Amino acid sequence: MINQIFKTKLTKKPPMPLLRKEFRANILAHATAFILNIGLYAATHNYFFIWLQIASLSFIGVYNSRSNKIIDFNLINHFISVMLFYLISMLIGHNESLYLCLIFIFTYIFFILKNNGYHHSFNLWMYIQALLIGTTFTKYPFSMKLIATCFGFIEAMVLLNIMLLIFKNNTDYQAEPYYHRIIKIPAYQWLDNKRPEVKLAIRGAFTAAILYAICTTFNDIKPNWAVVTAVICLTRDDKAASLKAMLGMTIGTIIGWPICLLIAQYLNSYTDVVAVLTWLFLLIGLIYSFEATIKPRLITSVFITISLFITVACVSISLNIDGSVRYINLKGINSVVGIIFSLISLMAWEKLHRIFDEIKT
Repeated sequence: MINQIFKTKLTKKPPMPLLRKEFRANILAHATAFILNIGLYAATHNYFFIWLQIASLSFIGVYNSRSNKIIDFNLINHFISVMLFYLISMLIGHNESLYLCLIFIFTYIFFILKNNGYHHSFNLWMYIQALLIGTTFTKYPFSMKLIATCFGFIEAMVLLNIMLLIFKNNTDYQAEPYYHRIIKIPAYQWLDNKRPEVKLAIRGAFTAAILYAICTTFNDIKPNWAVVTAVICLTRDDKAASLKAMLGMTIGTIIGWPICLLIAQYLNSYTDVVAVLTWLFLLIGLIYSFEATIKPRLITSVFITISLFITVACVSISLNIDGSVRYINLKGINSVVGIIFSLISLMAWEKLHRIFDEIKT
């Protein structure tokens, strides 16, 4: 299996990131949001605009079609999901046991709804955005994060509408059901373990919860990073695709990690240069992400991982978060931990299936 994955043209010339017509509006919305928000942060040094950028980035995500209405209800579903997670997190406070339960339930719901008509709003950007709240800028007031998230939602909707109006594409808009219709999803679609989405939800939820518990046991200050990495690797009920995702993230982390450390070493004092690199590698990572939706390739996965790793590292260098080198190493370690645990989960899941099949026969 691994040999087949290595044969997926890793040796070919790396694909150049193409700004395809159908993704142009989205990428330009991302680029504009970054310039606006980081420009305001540079002028004010107010962390509100950093969180505003994080929120806007997550809401814009991979949306590339325009609703006939001014308000995009798919984006509203995304907003409601994130805000519910944030509000419950705020009520839970520092209770690790309850937060562990929240991660389990949220991950389970994520997989179920993602495969039952809510795949536009329940995307990986939404999942990442939700889990960011507990481990990013932990000293920044929670209430201000909530306010910035609301402003980020409005900013994302306005920019997407403007860009999609100017840069039209042929992508059809697919409206999701309204959020309250979730309660009308039959019980068997939530609980029938013969259904693929339920199997994915069980595997994903247990993987996320157990990994979070292990990371917090070892006093990992960013356990959600490992959880997000593992969930990204296990989003599909396809062993080959999951292994390819793990391999791509592993190679990308191995290559990107030393590059990030070199940037921290030699460009630490050049915040303007690092800010430009953040913007550049963010856009490259997004373009490759779109490319992967059209033609998934191992080399594309590698470039996505490298680009986004450098983006995160550059943010930490610009803001001097927890000492940038320590932050980069923690990001690298958590990525590796998430990949290893997702592999263990995949192998254990396959073994359990074989055992149950033998029992049935």
